[in-house]
Amino acid sequence: MYGADVAFLSFVDDRYQWMKAITGNGIGSSIERERSVCQIMIASGEPLVFGDMQKEPKLNGHPVAPFLPFRFYAGVPLLTPEGAAVGSFCILKHEPQDAAGFDVSTLIDLAAVSMDEIELWQHNQVLERAAQTDGLTGIANRRAFDQALERASRRVRRTQEPLSLLLLDLDYFKALNDTAGHQAGDDVLRQFACVVAQAARRPDDVAARYGGEEFALILPSTDQTGALEVAQRLGANLASAEIPHPRGIDGLVTVSIGAVTADPATEFTAGALVSAADAKLYEAKRTGRNRVVAGPLP
Repeated sequence: MYGADVAFLSFVDDRYQWMKAITGNGIGSSIERERSVCQIMIASGEPLVFGDMQKEPKLNGHPVAPFLPFRFYAGVPLLTPEGAAVGSFCILKHEPQDAAGFDVSTLIDLAAVSMDEIELWQHNQVLERAAQTDGLTGIANRRAFDQALERASRRVRRTQEPLSLLLLDLDYFKALNDTAGHQAGDDVLRQFACVVAQAARRPDDVAARYGGEEFALILPSTDQTGALEVAQRLGANLASAEIPHPRGIDGLVTVSIGAVTADPATEFTAGALVSAADAKLYEAKRTGRNRVVAGPLP
């Protein structure tokens, strides 16, 4: 369209301009905003054309422009629906060109298309997060749990570090629903989800609602001792929360926990890990509830 030697799309943060797509040579991947020619245009939010940067009065004393291998510059801002300039769409030419007769309309259209794509990507990200979030508790749902456990299981083979899984089931939850009502039950689930989420302290830990009153914690790079410590700390935090249960142990909400740890030297599947943790959870329920049963993956 323009016969440009270089075209690029960039975004800015508070300090830098980042080039995210470049056609041609002579442009780096980033530059400090105060040293960028684009900053003049981004600051104004209006298209900018320089027929010859070497002779442009506005660029006198500019720290970069005199040293660029380009003479002609044309750029338009990338604008959000609110009118904020978040980047630029620009072209450069080695030779000067008359700025007065230059038509920026195509650049403006291309910038608008770029922003449409960005907004679509953001919208899809929101939908993806919603699809992986439990609507009641706000933590990861079963779908997200399944995906995270598969990733964590594959990671064991790469890192040769253990992986632990905790399955947690609220004690006598049906009795709570029957006695206090489903609204009270939902409130308890939300409160307990906060306790579980607090136990996921590291970036790779995943707290999830597995289903009903059952929750899960995925703990990568965690051995059996570490898993037991997390489970005991979670139980202590729940006890400190003192969530009332009309028919619970000592009148409070308690939890039974099954914890299992996979050794990196042993072949296993995500399904086997869940089955083993579920067996430990059943044992915790069978032997009195309000306790942790932990062990290695068989």
